[in-house]
Amino acid sequence: MDSGGRTSPHRILGSVPSSSAIPGYEDWPTHASAAAPFAAADPRSQELADVFGLRERPVVPQVDRGASVEVSGLLITPLRWRMPYGPPTQAWELRPKGARGPLPGILALHPHGGRRSIGAAQLVDLVGDRPEALANRLARSDAVVLAHDTFSWASRSFDLTRLPPKLAHTRDALLALWAADGHAPSPEEEFDAVSSAHEELIAKAAGALGQTFAGMVLADDLVALDVLAGLDGVDAARLATVGFSGGGGRAQLAGALDPRVGATVIGGMMATFESLMPDYIEAHSWLLHSPGLPRVSDWPDIARIGRPRELFVLYGERDPLFPPAGMRAAHELLLNLPGYRGRFFDAGHELTREMVDAIVDFLRSWREDAAPIGSASVQPATRKAPPIAAASTDHAAIDRDRR
Repeated sequence: MDSGGRTSPHRILGSVPSSSAIPGYEDWPTHASAAAPFAAADPRSQELADVFGLRERPVVPQVDRGASVEVSGLLITPLRWRMPYGPPTQAWELRPKGARGPLPGILALHPHGGRRSIGAAQLVDLVGDRPEALANRLARSDAVVLAHDTFSWASRSFDLTRLPPKLAHTRDALLALWAADGHAPSPEEEFDAVSSAHEELIAKAAGALGQTFAGMVLADDLVALDVLAGLDGVDAARLATVGFSGGGGRAQLAGALDPRVGATVIGGMMATFESLMPDYIEAHSWLLHSPGLPRVSDWPDIARIGRPRELFVLYGERDPLFPPAGMRAAHELLLNLPGYRGRFFDAGHELTREMVDAIVDFLRSWREDAAPIGSASVQPATRKAPPIAAASTDHAAIDRDRR
């Protein structure tokens, strides 16, 4: 059992089909029908929120804090809070030990990766054996970092010990294929495979409720921003969102819909929609392909929605999930955006050590330019975008699978 009293969702039982298509989230439809629509800060942001089917932002949840541990000069504290539906959210707060605030707050967003058995934990080094973990690197740059499990991942996953009938058949077919190959999957591997198939059903349920899969993820991320802004020692006027792959897409959307975000970093998640159709659509999940979104904005142009903010986009020249022409076209569209910086790396679909170094440098520069607490304006400084640069390869990949 997990600490919330549920059977671990990473263990899939034999044949216990359930009539529920959304096991563990049976309270979701009631919330979706009762909650008012999301109220955005401006018309373009409202149009974006409506496409995703966002509901009103819930009251900032009570946050339960666990015991902190010290790892390489950082204090890492487990946090827990509840959304109005589904299981509780697990998160980690990272900050330099002894640092004096207020410090900038960075929301670190985990990728899709086809691995729902692990969420924010893949970004956090809890024992000192992964010093290049993204959240740790960001915190060591003198910031408070929050990394949370989002909708349908890890602590926020669906309870796949109770499978609906069709998904149970899919699971049985997967098990038969593995058995024929002589492969015994781990509980996590089995869970990840079945949960990837379940994403189609989640997206269908969201659509039936007037929402979207990406919008449900975004709702979790916006609440996490509220939590981050309220942490002790965080300068709520200097908030940034950072993510790779699917996490980069989440960083883009959260920045567009929360006017407190002054900087956004997107790694391995930028191309025009036109370049993805039809050859690349299979490579991506419902996080990128929300119905109706291309009618509102091309993916690069979402950076123009909401408050002006600093934007750093990292492109992998050998990224198999995005066509080179589509990445270059996105870069060209963004070049006249104040505060934009784009950089091409000799990399695949990965976040290399050199790329993480570039992210840290960008955020350090933003932090120095951003308005501190109490200033009359929190508008980010405008900088001319530097030329495209190629970087050497370092294959310390965080995620090579589907975004």
